Amino acid sequence: MENTLNSSEATTTQLGHYLAILQQLKDTITMLLMNFMLFFGILFYGIAVPGLVLYVLRWQLVRGKNNWQKAALLWGLGVVHELLCVVLFWSVGAEDDLFECGSYLAYGYMAGVGISLAGFLNAFSHRQHAEQ
Repeated sequence: MENTLNSSEATTTQLGHYLAILQQLKDTITMLLMNFMLFFGILFYGIAVPGLVLYVLRWQLVRGKNNWQKAALLWGLGVVHELLCVVLFWSVGAEDDLFECGSYLAYGYMAGVGISLAGFLNAFSHRQHAEQ
């Protein structure tokens, strides 16, 4: 099967694809571990909605059919989201509210910062390759 995509619709790199899979796996595990907290966060506060929207949009990165601009935007939003979640779960009082799970969630989101930052940098390195 021939690749009929033009340069503006170039596929993401293999590394970007694997980073997206890793990020989605991390987020899926986090959602499963948060179960009721995630449900009440959506229902009563709406605080989980941006993360869920980003989770759904990031499936496009897993499919690997993005141009570098869209990939960089999604990875950049991911970095910001993961950093905000680190701050949220390490905030004063979060340990009491989350039954001492806050630090574990913060560590998970720090891993997400690293994965998202690597994906962001990969998207920009792919830009140089796509422009040549």
